[in-house]
Amino acid sequence: MKPLLVTLVMLAAGTASAQPTRMLYDTIPFEIVQDKFIVEVRIDGKPAKLILDTGGLNIMVADSAEHYGVDILRRHAIADVNEAGIGVSVGAVRNLKIGRWMNWDVGKVTVVPGNPFFRELGVSGALGGEAFSNVCLVIDKRNRRLVASHPYRPPVIPRGTGAEMNMGNSFHAVVPVKFGSAEIDVLFDTGMSGFMSIGADDFETICAVEGNAELQHRGYGMLYVGVSGIKNALRDSVFKVNIPVMTLPGGKELRNVGSLTDKRSATIAGQGLFDYGVVALDYPRGQFYFLPYESGPSDVAALTRRWNVRILPTTDYRYEVVMTLGQTGLAIGDRVWKINGTELAGLPYAESSVEDLLGGDEVETAQIAVGPDKKRLKTITIRKI
Repeated sequence: MKPLLVTLVMLAAGTASAQPTRMLYDTIPFEIVQDKFIVEVRIDGKPAKLILDTGGLNIMVADSAEHYGVDILRRHAIADVNEAGIGVSVGAVRNLKIGRWMNWDVGKVTVVPGNPFFRELGVSGALGGEAFSNVCLVIDKRNRRLVASHPYRPPVIPRGTGAEMNMGNSFHAVVPVKFGSAEIDVLFDTGMSGFMSIGADDFETICAVEGNAELQHRGYGMLYVGVSGIKNALRDSVFKVNIPVMTLPGGKELRNVGSLTDKRSATIAGQGLFDYGVVALDYPRGQFYFLPYESGPSDVAALTRRWNVRILPTTDYRYEVVMTLGQTGLAIGDRVWKINGTELAGLPYAESSVEDLLGGDEVETAQIAVGPDKKRLKTITIRKI
């Protein structure tokens, strides 16, 4: 399929009602950092960077909210992905400009405490689906295009090929997807790294319909780190599963879809899936479109393989084992000092430091040095499964 090409004009979200029949476009500047779309915006004339998070809320960290003059409306508590309660504020951000002409005069954001994850990415927060509720947002990861159109979707998006989005009040892109002959609701989430997370309950549903779905490995540990930070992340049983066939709206078939899951997981498609086609989210009409880059089925087994050990920076600038799958010879909480011979001390305090040392998709094994201190180290070989 040819890349999505759109003639770029302009989108004036604030004046769309005055010109309802005019077809308008805008590009939104962005970059990809650590498997995240980072969108460039302006808030009250000041430049800012926010994560594009189609599966999340509009979020701003507290120090950035103060910098950009966000008006605090009320305070309350929310639970993050790990069910940890954190105190947050609801604020009003004024004059948020996305792209050249798309403006929020006043928009609501959830103001959260400072978080190392946001600092590492150099962002002030995240833009959820609500920020694009009056446009069709086209995400073309391969060709580095992020296009908004109003009041209709671009003409290159074929009619009759979409699927209904179950958005609710959060404007999340939840879409029915076929796993074999089982239909499961999937959240398409640009804010999630990796390819796919299949919920445990959904996996049971798939197994009940498809006899060849496979539970490959059992483990234990931490699958998600929420807004409240790593200290509140829950540890539980974790499973590596495989689904032979997944069919996206529009008919694109993906084979050998691997996933990690735990008992709390919903089914989410992350950044990896956007490598396989253009995604169009038509928020005004509640329609989802997937335009594959290549026709025919794609085998994603290599992309969805995972290390049998997860290592994260924890407290006091330590790197620790936080999850294991299968037999590893490691325990949760083991301190990691080196990866492939390189000391972790002095590196940026981030999961990306671990990922860089482990290597890319083609790497199958790695050596880590673990122990209570530098004088009592043992070397363990970890591998992808």
